[in-house]
Amino acid sequence: MRHPQSLAEIVTNGLCIGCGLCESIAGPDRVSMVMVDPPGRLRPKILQPLDSGTEQEIIRACPGVTIDQPVDARRHQRAEIDPVFGPWINVWRGHASDPNINHVASSGGALTALGIYLLESGKVDFILHVAASTEQPMRSVRHLSFDRAAVMEAAGSRYGPSAPLVDFKELLERGKRFAVIGKPCDVSAVHNMRKLDPRVDELVAYTLAFSCGTFADLNCSHAMLRRNGIQTEEEVSLFRYRGYGCPGPTHAETKDGRVVDEAYLDFWYGPWGWTHQFRCKICPDPTGEMTDISVADAWPGGGPTEEEWGGWSLLISRTDKGDAIMREAHDKGVLHLDASGIGAMYECQPHQAVKIQGMEARLSAIEQENQIGPRFRNLRLSEAAADTDTEFQDRNREGTRARIHKDVNREPLA
Repeated sequence: MRHPQSLAEIVTNGLCIGCGLCESIAGPDRVSMVMVDPPGRLRPKILQPLDSGTEQEIIRACPGVTIDQPVDARRHQRAEIDPVFGPWINVWRGHASDPNINHVASSGGALTALGIYLLESGKVDFILHVAASTEQPMRSVRHLSFDRAAVMEAAGSRYGPSAPLVDFKELLERGKRFAVIGKPCDVSAVHNMRKLDPRVDELVAYTLAFSCGTFADLNCSHAMLRRNGIQTEEEVSLFRYRGYGCPGPTHAETKDGRVVDEAYLDFWYGPWGWTHQFRCKICPDPTGEMTDISVADAWPGGGPTEEEWGGWSLLISRTDKGDAIMREAHDKGVLHLDASGIGAMYECQPHQAVKIQGMEARLSAIEQENQIGPRFRNLRLSEAAADTDTEFQDRNREGTRARIHKDVNREPLA
């Protein structure tokens, strides 16, 4: 397979995830993340020509281009390797013990509770994650939390585009220990940076991610507003994708006092559909293999059957230090945990299993169509595919080929 040789080729071949790391590497005077609307995606705008050294650093760090999961010293010797869901030490079914966090945050509040615990126990100085913009509440921005109140301010899912790594290198320059909470691909970017900057291993104390089923373009949220009588984003004073229940409704408030809710099942599974970037369709790690701890909705069958599902998550410790934090959080009453096993992921995240099992075929379609594609290593994609039949693999291959023929993998430069 051919691979990108520049930031421009990453974007134009549909491999950008919008994380913002390229802005931090190149500097905001040369690369700036901007919203491309329509369809509502964050993309790097190249303001000045990049030298070859910067281009190569971006290519090596970019999670849209490179995901590499070697067995390294961070893994506990007792870790098992599942062919689909990767390394795991323990799997629990659990939620935040604090009933307010459980209710307000998404999927039982486990990540919110863990973020607060890491701060209040002194294990980190701050949390790097995302929150709703105070100026444009439908949009998500990089957010730093130094205390409980700031973590709670960022509680809840942000399903739209976000760029949490726009100043990642600048954060390293603070010389403070921090945790990263984000999408699996955001954590993959941090993982890639370990090879480029020794400060990452020293200062990024913990990485945590949620299971990601792709995120919608911002235009999908705009459509939800219009369905409910709100014509423009500028009218909105608050926008929440879920939370305040599990999963909780998509919720909007306007500056003139209107309040609208759309049920989670209607927002995601309604007849209008939604759009997302091509790179999400070829994601080999939607459940966060590179993390210390990953969290997923504990919905049997892969989705809620009603609006109030009880607020439980599946929590996976993937490294020794991640497992230690989980046990501490349980012992100190931060989390309620019931022991489970990796089989619960197949029960509650079957859509992710199917996606990973079809990934080798999807990537082969990119190569067969002579397209520029990503470089994925050490992810057991052949092993995951081995449990499927030829018809399944053909269906995945042809689906990707059809997207390529429709130019879904092509994007203009910002």
